[in-house]
Amino acid sequence: MLDLMIMSGVDDGLQLHYRTDNSDGQWETEANRWLISIGRREDSDLCLRNDSFVSRLHAYLRWEQERWWLQDLKSTNGTFVEAGDEDARVTGTIPIEPGEMFRVGHTWMRIQNESTLT
Repeated sequence: MLDLMIMSGVDDGLQLHYRTDNSDGQWETEANRWLISIGRREDSDLCLRNDSFVSRLHAYLRWEQERWWLQDLKSTNGTFVEAGDEDARVTGTIPIEPGEMFRVGHTWMRIQNESTLT
C-alpha cells in the first residue's frame, strides 16, 4: 500500500491510497518493482490535470530494492525535492524517503510515513 498526500494546489490535503495488488499502479514481478506514473494525462496513475506545469508523463514513483525511488521523465518544468532553503532538481532517478517533500510541476506531495509496500 502507498499513501500519498498532496500538499499544495487545488487538491491540497488530499490523501491518495494506492493498492499493490495490480488494481492501482503497475506491479512488475520480473523486476520486483511497483510503479506509479505521475502526469497530466488521464491514464496516469496520479493525474494532476489542474497543474499546467505538469507534463503529460512527468515522473515515476517506484518501489524497488526495498525503498522508494523518484524519477523525472525529462519533464519540461522539472521534478524537485525539498533541500534546505532551495529546491533541488531531480535528474534521473533518486531515492526518496517517506515524509520527504517533492514537487511535480507546481504540486508538492509526500509519501506518508506509515506507508509500506507488501
